[in-house]
Amino acid sequence: MTARTTTRIGMLLGLATALGSFGAPAASAQTPAQVSVPAFPDDALVARGEYLARAADCMPCHTAPGGKPYAGGLGLNTPFGTLYSVNITSDPETGIGSWSYDDFRRALHDGIRKDGAYLYPAMPFDAYTGIVEDDLRALWAYVRRLPAVNQPNPENGLAFPFDIRLGMLAWRELFFRPASFVPTPGRSEEWNRGAYLVEALGHCSDCHSPRNIMGAIKGKAAFTGSEIDGFYAPDIASGALARMWQKDTLVQFLKTGSAPQKTSVFGPMAEVIHDSLSYLTDADLAAMATYLLDSPPPPDAPAPQKGSPLPPMVHARAAKLYVDNCAACHQPQGTGLEGSIPPLAGNPAVIAAEPYNVITVALQGLPAGGRYGAMPSFAGRLSDAQLADLVNYVRTSWGNTATPNATARMVAAWRESVRVPDYGTQAAAAFDCAQVGGAPGNRGPDPKVVAALTAEIAGGNRDVPALVDSYEAAVPDAAPAEVVDALASAYCPVVAASGGETYDKLAELSRFTLQAAADASEPAAAVPFPSVPVIWAVPAGASLVQREPRSLAGPLTCPSPDGKRVPLALLADAGTLIGTPTLPVPGTAGAGWASALAKKDPKARLSDIANALISTYCDVVKGAPGLEEAQQHAFVQAFGQQVIQTLQTTR
Repeated sequence: MTARTTTRIGMLLGLATALGSFGAPAASAQTPAQVSVPAFPDDALVARGEYLARAADCMPCHTAPGGKPYAGGLGLNTPFGTLYSVNITSDPETGIGSWSYDDFRRALHDGIRKDGAYLYPAMPFDAYTGIVEDDLRALWAYVRRLPAVNQPNPENGLAFPFDIRLGMLAWRELFFRPASFVPTPGRSEEWNRGAYLVEALGHCSDCHSPRNIMGAIKGKAAFTGSEIDGFYAPDIASGALARMWQKDTLVQFLKTGSAPQKTSVFGPMAEVIHDSLSYLTDADLAAMATYLLDSPPPPDAPAPQKGSPLPPMVHARAAKLYVDNCAACHQPQGTGLEGSIPPLAGNPAVIAAEPYNVITVALQGLPAGGRYGAMPSFAGRLSDAQLADLVNYVRTSWGNTATPNATARMVAAWRESVRVPDYGTQAAAAFDCAQVGGAPGNRGPDPKVVAALTAEIAGGNRDVPALVDSYEAAVPDAAPAEVVDALASAYCPVVAASGGETYDKLAELSRFTLQAAADASEPAAAVPFPSVPVIWAVPAGASLVQREPRSLAGPLTCPSPDGKRVPLALLADAGTLIGTPTLPVPGTAGAGWASALAKKDPKARLSDIANALISTYCDVVKGAPGLEEAQQHAFVQAFGQQVIQTLQTTR
């Protein structure tokens, strides 16, 4: 893994230099007796080697972005310069085509190159030394079959004296002992198989273990978690895992990167699952889970966290931030939506010892993966102090017992180091608006008309249908998309100049833009903005768009079931489908009801189907005991979004 090696190399190079005077030429090290390997390995041996290479996660580190597999060239940045992975294809000039099996074995088992130089531990030879002889032969058979790629290895960009490999001898004498894996007597075959995959081939401890000042794994605290490139590889020692995972859900997570109602993978671990673990057999994944859940506990395993409650004032403002920014998707009680949004309550990534994962995800956002959809970045919406409050809130709410140890200074440091979108910098939080008018010849909103609309809006005109008419009158051939862009561009400076938090401004601009999209569509233009303060569906061509409520504060008011807004027959059918569910309903339920109702009445308007479900669900939420007003609004909002998104692609 690139993240693992970047963090690790920096510490090891410093040690190698400090102790370099202890060195002796590596060529004098003892080598094993020559081992006979078939000159032309059979296909079965090669296939086994390919599988083992997946288990060992070899390809990602030996492949540059956009480069050919295993041809090397991946740059690993360290505080002392850049290291590059090497070409391990069968090319005899630039790869390892001239190597013998014994050269290959010596590199993996002993950490020594063909020329006798010590390998930097960017190559995890301290784990690979455990690979047994038969598997080494299979790996060798596979790499010999890799297509030759003539690609010279880049020169490492390490400054003197960090480029002296001899300095690694001292580290090796202190912390490295070559030894093949030996099964533990008295343990099952599955447990030992899991130990081999986790400890040797998978080298899991490289990311999940803290290191001492010399860069070596703290053996007494192995697998108890460590910071890695802006993320926190969590505690996976048996005590911590057994408190949160069952074997079947852990196997599913290792296979797919997601576990229902628990978590979804992100960061460096996403690469591991995509490139390595997802290729392993179910039996091997089960063996890994068996070992991880029952591995010998490290002597220095940390005690379970005892979360402390937030001070009342901090809790109050953080709770508001959560309702305004997170609750619609992750639900007021942090339960998420089954099949679409991961929970925050009980999520191992949320309650890790350090808050880095939550901070990084809030700043960067997440792409869609596994069962779950994408998550936007909140870096541009929330300040460092607000993000720290929000992170501490989710780590200490709904039964989560993590330590509330996020700080504004920590968020600021992470904002500088992780890959935050351009709009996520603090400078961009000033709510910059798009400039209207592109290159000559490009069609877009008319700048003069947009400026006139801005003045009109600033003067108090918020009548969106009238504003749509104004632009269409000034630009008669404008397409609906241009009209929407024009109104959003006109309204943005007005919102930017208003008071309030950035996220409030973004929410208002989003609401205005959605309404403009509805009004710019001919079938929707005659439909007035609904007076009900809930999410609402409006017809737009052959599909529909959603209109947001003007506020998510105050008592929840549901549309009257009098047949004036929604046909009574659809309301009755919606009531039969929804019944009296346990709240909140999972996202898949709303999608299923929407599809079922559309199938039952194929002639009904999609907007009527959506609004029948929204109205019915609103009544259910309104009548449920024990819900706060913010929870009620969040339940209806999330449900309405799911229903509308489903129906937008139904016909």
